[in-house]
Amino acid sequence: MNPPARFLARQKTVAGLVVAALLALGIALYGALPDQMAIHWNAAGNADSVVGKPIAILTMPAVVVFMSLLFEITDADVGERIVGSLAMLLLLAVQVMAFGVNLGYNVPIVPITLALAGGMVAVAVWFEMR
Repeated sequence: MNPPARFLARQKTVAGLVVAALLALGIALYGALPDQMAIHWNAAGNADSVVGKPIAILTMPAVVVFMSLLFEITDADVGERIVGSLAMLLLLAVQVMAFGVNLGYNVPIVPITLALAGGMVAVAVWFEMR
């Protein structure tokens, strides 16, 4: 197994790093973020769901922890752990973009997220086929 695959197979490590990064970023940006934050966008790129800042900051780390627990409970194989790690890294990227949008940056979140998700699927298929 190549080094990137070995790292991604260590799903608990990836989950821990992603949660730490998400929490550190949320804490660092807390004062600059608006009280109500957009967390979902429609296909046209318009925000269609808004929540309070604490929920917007803490939900994604909670999702990653929940995902990690599911991988442990289900006794996932190496391929499934790699795909899970890729999904967690995708969630990190989406949260970073959401922070950017909420800070006023013009981030084309929908096309970037779709491209990243497509790339994640391609990489996951590649890992599974090896």
